Amino acid sequence: MNYLIFAFRSRAQSMRYYNELKKKGVSCALINTPREISVGCGLSVKTDDGSYSVAVDVLNKLALNTFLGAFSVTFSGRDKTVRRLFF
Repeated sequence: MNYLIFAFRSRAQSMRYYNELKKKGVSCALINTPREISVGCGLSVKTDDGSYSVAVDVLNKLALNTFLGAFSVTFSGRDKTVRRLFF
């Protein structure tokens, strides 16, 4: 199971981003920011890694000024790896 996390400093902007992704038909969820990331307001948007290009396109169009970074979360057995993609 692999997924992406988009973190923000603002809960309002996290929710705005989530709503815009939903409008585009992207499967996503508002989640508590994982402790491995530990940045921002504590609320992030999670989506599957197959939605990367649409998620980045929506992010660029919205130009949200509290965006902190995109992270890839991958699992290998019980090991969890979090990698920053960009900010």
